[in-house]
Amino acid sequence: MVLSWVVCAVAWGVLTLLDETTLPLGAPVVMLLANWFWSRHRYWVAGAAATCAGSAVALVLIDLARSHLDRIAADAWVVAAAATVALVVFAGASRLTTRAARSGLT
Repeated sequence: MVLSWVVCAVAWGVLTLLDETTLPLGAPVVMLLANWFWSRHRYWVAGAAATCAGSAVALVLIDLARSHLDRIAADAWVVAAAATVALVVFAGASRLTTRAARSGLT
């Protein structure tokens, strides 16, 4: 979770120094989370729930953040917040699916 915030902060800093406002800031975080999911945690229900939750948070917050901050700073905050929500939802959903599998409910 902290790594997502660090990646967003570093990407924001680099893009601000380069004065680049058109590159997608969320791509490194999405690639990092996708690599983490594919290499270690293939809980499909939890992954789908996390994707939906993170996307919903991003869609809700992006217009609010961009009205108060510049584009790169707003994108950094929104991507970090969406990644945090996605990871929390993934952790909760994967525990529920693991517990259901152990008890024979699936």
